[in-house]
Amino acid sequence: MSSRLIKLKKRNGDSGDVRLHLTPMMDMFTIILVFLLKTYSTQGQLINPSADLTLPSSAVQQAPEMGLDVTVSRDWILVNDKPVVKTDEVIDQDGYMVSPLKSVLDTYAREAKKMEELYGADFSGKVTIQGDKALPYKLLIKVMATCGQSSYPNMRLVVYTEE
Repeated sequence: MSSRLIKLKKRNGDSGDVRLHLTPMMDMFTIILVFLLKTYSTQGQLINPSADLTLPSSAVQQAPEMGLDVTVSRDWILVNDKPVVKTDEVIDQDGYMVSPLKSVLDTYAREAKKMEELYGADFSGKVTIQGDKALPYKLLIKVMATCGQSSYPNMRLVVYTEE
């Protein structure tokens, strides 16, 4: 720098230090905070899709609800990720009632009703059914009929939403 410029700065009282202006910075942080609050989801992920399933896709925009998780994969029928019965056995049997599934669902319903009596937690009878999109329709109907007969008449089918 030239000596003339240095003398001019000293005369004006400018020491060459850069000052930080807080007002624009606070505006920027406020905008970022509002953006993050708008995009934050308090629900989280209610449904964890099973790894061995290919869920069907749908244009539905309704958010999933909490409920007992019934997964119908190509090999097993699971309740809360615990194997109940092989799907091959269910397809071959007559009638719409899947006995091993009904007994497990009845156990969960008894426990939920006991929780309702003790703690006041409402038993809604909701069940979320995850089914592979290549499943036979007959198998899905048997699972749904069993859920309906086991105190779980409020059924939701889990799908991927198309965006």
